[in-house]
Amino acid sequence: MFKVFAFLKRNAALISHDEYRAGHIGYHSGHSRRMKGMRGYCVNVWANADLKQALGPLHGQIVRNEPPGFTEHWDGFPCVHFDSYETWVGSSEPEKTRATAEGLAVDPDRTPDDAPWLFDPVPGTNGQFRSNHVRMDEHVVLPVERPEAKQTKLMQFFRRNPALPEAAFRAGVLTRHAPLAARMKGLNGYIANFRDPDIDAAIRAFYPADDWRFTGEGRAARQAFCGLWDGANELWFDSLDAFRAARTDPDIAPELDALERHLFEAVWYVEVDESVIVMPNRDPAPSFYYR
Repeated sequence: MFKVFAFLKRNAALISHDEYRAGHIGYHSGHSRRMKGMRGYCVNVWANADLKQALGPLHGQIVRNEPPGFTEHWDGFPCVHFDSYETWVGSSEPEKTRATAEGLAVDPDRTPDDAPWLFDPVPGTNGQFRSNHVRMDEHVVLPVERPEAKQTKLMQFFRRNPALPEAAFRAGVLTRHAPLAARMKGLNGYIANFRDPDIDAAIRAFYPADDWRFTGEGRAARQAFCGLWDGANELWFDSLDAFRAARTDPDIAPELDALERHLFEAVWYVEVDESVIVMPNRDPAPSFYYR
């Protein structure tokens, strides 16, 4: 499975954070959900609530070395799934999805035209916009159960303890941290993600070679952002109260605290509002058009 997080900043000169939310989910996603071969598409927008205040003393216990202004880099990040890198690169190929008097046809309005106004524009590039597309190595620790109600979703971003080799770090997260964290009561889903160290893995051949993202400025911006974190765990709960109760459970909290101090140089949380545009489908693809 080829998974991409695409961190996007709004066009702050034109729209607010909440207007970005409406524009991305309400219009943009209606077009981009038709990318060829898409196997999953969720849009995550950081929540307006102050998480530090909401968590109280727990925040100081479980957060260390959070980069200042981390959410100033983005307003939301779509998470998309494709079968492979090749499928992802070819996803812009038009498909016949519009019924007409002549039968099924390619929709001339298939590609959204809102990007220059919705996203943070790059001056002098004729409509290009800034983004940080990152390929993620996904591990489903606990399959997500989605009730028919809005859940609380938390992104636990982390940066590797530099004293640990990469292989030992990943093994520690997957064989020690993940099984312990998955025991949190009330957890509705848990997916561990490691950022691909190749910062071009998600954009190579997806964007043309003359795109801003491949310029010195674009590459430096992407490198700076990717340098802040090495991965992120996706956690679903019914509420913040449920997370607070689970994370302070005396049966696991002391060991989880010790593990995170050992594994992570930095660890912090962002609450996001998740909109499921295309339900992730990791099973073998059906032989017909499916979303």
